[in-house]
Amino acid sequence: MPHILHNVNMTDLTERLPSTLTSSPTVVDGIHLALRNAISQGQLPTGYRLREMALAAHFGCSVTPVREAIRRLEHEGLVKIYPRRGAQVASLSTNEVADLYETRLVLECYAVRKGAERKPAKAELAEAREMLRRQKASLSDQEHTAPLDAEVHQALTVLAGNPVIAELASHATRQIEAVQARVGAVVPGGRNAAHKAHQEILKAIAAGDADTAESLMRKHLEWTRDAVLAQMDEVQSR
Repeated sequence: MPHILHNVNMTDLTERLPSTLTSSPTVVDGIHLALRNAISQGQLPTGYRLREMALAAHFGCSVTPVREAIRRLEHEGLVKIYPRRGAQVASLSTNEVADLYETRLVLECYAVRKGAERKPAKAELAEAREMLRRQKASLSDQEHTAPLDAEVHQALTVLAGNPVIAELASHATRQIEAVQARVGAVVPGGRNAAHKAHQEILKAIAAGDADTAESLMRKHLEWTRDAVLAQMDEVQSR
């Protein structure tokens, strides 16, 4: 059953969404990114109704790019579209989050193994190294850590050379990220420990050490999974 829908007005959107779109190839891309970040960071909570007309007015565009951006979010599992009710931010149960982590374990452990077996060239490693540099610089900024974590994982899975795997893994990561923001789930000591784990995984990939890369990714994901699920259970039992 859908959650209670939140009313949406221009003041509400102004408080929850950026007033201008970041530089993107298309208007659809910009709106999609703005909405995805707002959902992932908790500005748009579970059950929040995404009204196309209000969003179009907020972003200063027609309804068409808003509608396409919402469809992308539905494809990523961040939004559900209900007949006669429209689109609203999706909710996930503890079991669903556990399933998403299982999916990530399968996809990302395989991806880093394949990446290491490919022994990516220095140029291919540049994006992941840049993301790790940015993540390290953001460690003191709680607000921006979660999205950078997702971007680092995407950069690592891309090294497998299979864009389909990278995309599927990214969808699961974004859904989990949104849940973490909504329930306030923070892995104890997680930001620094996660960054260190990411560094070690990339080092193993660059060295062509497939066994170590896979083992480190599995340990990293299982550690975060256990912490996030425990905090979800705690929130739901209050």
